[in-house]
Amino acid sequence: MPVAQRQYNFLLFNDIIRSNSPIQYTKPIIPIKTDKYYQYPLDVDDEPTLDGLHVPEEVYWELYYEDTLYEWNNGILEVKPVSDYDGCLVERWINQLLNEYMAIENDVQAVSSEIGFRMSISSGIKIRKPDLALIGNNSLKINGPDCTYKGTFDLCIEFLSDSNKSEILRDTVQKKKEYEQAGVKEYFILDRKGEHTHFYRLTNGKFKPIKPVDGVIRSEVLNNFQFRIHHLYSRPELSELLDDPVYKGYVKVDFQKAVKRADEEKKRADEEKKRADEEKKRADEEKKRAERAENRILELQQKLAEFGLNDR
Repeated sequence: MPVAQRQYNFLLFNDIIRSNSPIQYTKPIIPIKTDKYYQYPLDVDDEPTLDGLHVPEEVYWELYYEDTLYEWNNGILEVKPVSDYDGCLVERWINQLLNEYMAIENDVQAVSSEIGFRMSISSGIKIRKPDLALIGNNSLKINGPDCTYKGTFDLCIEFLSDSNKSEILRDTVQKKKEYEQAGVKEYFILDRKGEHTHFYRLTNGKFKPIKPVDGVIRSEVLNNFQFRIHHLYSRPELSELLDDPVYKGYVKVDFQKAVKRADEEKKRADEEKKRADEEKKRADEEKKRAERAENRILELQQKLAEFGLNDR
């Protein structure tokens, strides 16, 4: 959160001030009226949590959207959980795969949690910022100046934080239902411990588990994007995946092509050398045959000379 926003924690509409806000203050504060909002100056150390604060949607967009800590759940601020280092490692590894994939699928777009999307579903209006979201080849694209996505993401990935049960339920139950109703085509929940890792695909309007084949998850939203589930936790270097058929189609493709070209060049060079060796061998054999023939002629000439027949 920007320093200025921390020092002047939040600006609220009149109706929010009069509502039963869950924010509790430990000492009197004096509101400062501005043109549009009431502003409450607070010291950084006295700043209350904003999780659960009731704010109108327009206030969220203006004051809290650009702070990646907050999502908006039908009028209520929700703080996105903070990941631990193991979770960051899982996120980094899957991002490496996606970067490799998008290097060959130029029309696919990926956005991180700075960019969210708005969903109007049966339980109300939701503004969610998936930890990672993908936009497929045939979907509405996001443009450079855009700070929010106007469509519905094709694939949402949440990296589960298990700091408390409610945060687990938010990703595994609440967001699952929201993304399902909004029409997100695939939803991956990646748990660093593996206990709550799930993969879903929208089928007839409902999320159904994606069944791994030989331990491999294959996306239909991202054609040919696939990975082995256990690699989420072992996280091998990309260079170690080059001989694995699961990754050959998109991991380090340029390097694979360069290696293939080098192998083909070596093969051609070996074949040329083989042909040259064979030519040399044939030439040597021809030379030996010629030498033998010449020696035989010399022998015959000597014998003829012995019999005095060399002049005939």
